[in-house]
Amino acid sequence: MSELPPTPRPEQRLTRRRQARAGTRVEYRRGLLGLGRDLAVALIDLSEDGLRIRLTTEVKPGEEAEVMLGRPGGGKAMKAEAEVRWCSPIGDGTFLAGVRLRRRLAYRDLTDLVS
Repeated sequence: MSELPPTPRPEQRLTRRRQARAGTRVEYRRGLLGLGRDLAVALIDLSEDGLRIRLTTEVKPGEEAEVMLGRPGGGKAMKAEAEVRWCSPIGDGTFLAGVRLRRRLAYRDLTDLVS
């Protein structure tokens, strides 16, 4: 009997994370309408298909959100729909969350946002 190749787990990253460029702005709002309070403190790192964000409050896996990414130095901000994959307390009253973007960032947009 031959073994089947392992199937990737849903939480595995598809691309390499890269550190966010200084001055990159992020907003995180619950739901897909972009309404409500911005919960983002900082963008930690990102890849073509996801972000790691520091938030002011805990979010639940599976929760939908609208994320806005602002380029350092200005320019048009990018809005994206996302889904929370995981969330953990940091210990200082904030939370670290991993979100997966519904649509991948274009390479040109990604290079504007990373170091």
